[in-house]
Amino acid sequence: MSEKKTYKSEKSAEAASKRRKKKKNPKKTLIACLLCIAIIGGMIFAVDKAIGNMYNVGDEIPEDLTTDNSIDQDVVNILVCGIDWDDSRTAKMTDVIVYASLDVKAGKVNLLQIPRDTYVGEPSGTGKINAVYKDGSEKNQIMNVVKTLNERFGLTVDHYVTVDMDSFTILVDHIEHGLNMYVPCPIILLDKKTGKEQVLYEEAGWYTVDGATAEAILRNRNYPDQDVSRLQVQSAFYASLIKHFKEVGVVVCAQLVPTFAKFVTTDMHWTRMVALVTEVLNIDFNNMQIIKPSVHGYVMDGQAIVAVEEEEWLRILNENFRPYQEPITDINTDELGEITQDYGATQTTVQTIGGILAGAGE
Repeated sequence: MSEKKTYKSEKSAEAASKRRKKKKNPKKTLIACLLCIAIIGGMIFAVDKAIGNMYNVGDEIPEDLTTDNSIDQDVVNILVCGIDWDDSRTAKMTDVIVYASLDVKAGKVNLLQIPRDTYVGEPSGTGKINAVYKDGSEKNQIMNVVKTLNERFGLTVDHYVTVDMDSFTILVDHIEHGLNMYVPCPIILLDKKTGKEQVLYEEAGWYTVDGATAEAILRNRNYPDQDVSRLQVQSAFYASLIKHFKEVGVVVCAQLVPTFAKFVTTDMHWTRMVALVTEVLNIDFNNMQIIKPSVHGYVMDGQAIVAVEEEEWLRILNENFRPYQEPITDINTDELGEITQDYGATQTTVQTIGGILAGAGE
C-alpha cells in the first residue's frame, strides 16, 4: 500500500494541485501549434499576395534564353526597358534599353546602354531596335526584345523589368524635396509644334528637379549630336538616382513601391527583386559601370539610324557582359539599306557611377 503524500502547509498543497492541473495535453499542444502555423502561413500568403498585386507579373523567360545553370549563381542578367507612347505613335516602343549584368561573384555591375535607333533589321518594322517590342510576333511583347538581344548579340536574359516612362514623373515627385540630379550639359528643350526653344539649364551642374523636369530632361533629344548627349544625360540621371537610393537606404526605397510598382511589369517575384536591389546597393560606386559602345550614324531609307561597330561591340560584350561564358565571334544584324548621309562613328564611353559623381564634384 502506497504512502499518501503529505504537505507542510495548505499553500504547498494548493501549489501542487495547480501544477497537476497545468500538465499539458499532447493533443491540445499539437492542435495549438498547427493553428499557429496556419495563422502565420495565412498572414505570409496575404502579405505576399498584396505585394504581388502592386506590380504586373509577366511570364517567365524560356530557359534556353537565360544564363546557363552552371554559372547562374555567379552572374544575373536583367533587361530593363522604358516603355514610351508619345503623341506621334500608335503603339508603345522601348525608348530606353539597358542591359544590366550583376556579377555577384566579382561584386560588379555593368550597364549596357543600347541606343534606341540601333539598327537590327527584322523583326522591327523600321529596322530599329526600339520598334522590336511592338512589331515582333510574341504575345508577351518584351520577349521580342529578349529574343533579339539573344539572337543578334549573344546576350542571355534571366529577368526583365519594363517601366512606363511617364512613371518617372511620379517617382521623382515622391522623393522628398525632389531629386538632386547632376545635369552634365546644357539642356535646351524644343517644342515640336511651335519650333520654339526653351533654355532649361544653361550649364552643367547639380540641380534639384521635380518629376516633370526629370521627364523633360530624359526625353529631350534637342542636341547637336542627338542620342549621344541624350544617353550621357540618362547616365547622369541613373547615377544621381542610384546615389539617392544608396544614401536613403532600402527602407525608404521600399516606401516608394506602392506608388511606383503599378507602372512596372516583371517576371521576378518581389522577394527576388528585394534581394537583387539590396545586392546592388551594397556595391561600391566605382564597381558600377555604364557602357555605350561605338555606333555609326547614318540616314538610311529616309530615316536616322545607328549601326553597331561590330569589332568594338564584340570586345565590349565579351569583356563586360559574358565574364563566365565563351566569347561570341560575330554580331548578327541585317544588311544596311540605301545610305544617303553618313554622320560618322561615335567613341565608346565607359563610365563608373563613381567617376560620373566625381566629375560632378561629388
